[in-house]
Amino acid sequence: MSDGKMAVIFFEIALVLTLVSCVLGPFGISGWAIACAVTACFLACVALFLAVSSWKETDDPSEEEKRK
Repeated sequence: MSDGKMAVIFFEIALVLTLVSCVLGPFGISGWAIACAVTACFLACVALFLAVSSWKETDDPSEEEKRK
């Protein structure tokens, strides 16, 4: 799995955790809301790092992937 694909996966997980945090907060479950928000921030930073580090990767499939 390439770094770019992993960055998208981490970003999507962070987005889901952000939405969970936004839902739990108004219901008074602040401990879990803060934990979800902190985890989402960490995963978003990891996704940003992976996205920048894979900036020069090609999007074209390699010859081995074309044969499959």
